[in-house]
Amino acid sequence: MVAIPIENLSTLSLRDVIGRTDLGNTCLASPAEISALEGDPGEGVVRGSICDWRLIAIHIVENPTAVVLLGTCDSQYWGTSPVVALDKKRSRVRTRSGSLYLLEQPGEGEPPLEHILHLCHMLWAWGGGQVLEVPEVFY
Repeated sequence: MVAIPIENLSTLSLRDVIGRTDLGNTCLASPAEISALEGDPGEGVVRGSICDWRLIAIHIVENPTAVVLLGTCDSQYWGTSPVVALDKKRSRVRTRSGSLYLLEQPGEGEPPLEHILHLCHMLWAWGGGQVLEVPEVFY
């Protein structure tokens, strides 16, 4: 488990999520990474609307980059499985798990601390927290 002193918690940023920087990193998705996702997410039941959202790139050595959506959905912090299709004009995304989301107001710049902590929680839930030295977050 990675411990972060409480006095340092307010300065936690995306670059701090993965402690083993030799194994990977997280950052805002680049324009090229976002462009590679552009496509038709199709139709279906919408799982939710995500506000204050950002596309986050998870780079892990020897794995393809995964771009996830972080934001707020129905007043809860939300993170998705990797995005596979993004339609900016229709404000929709489809994720690898098959979920369809509507995109409301995007966020700007570095995500708020709550979103970063949620990303840490996601990485632990996906089984990579310990090896990547991700701060462990409990809900």
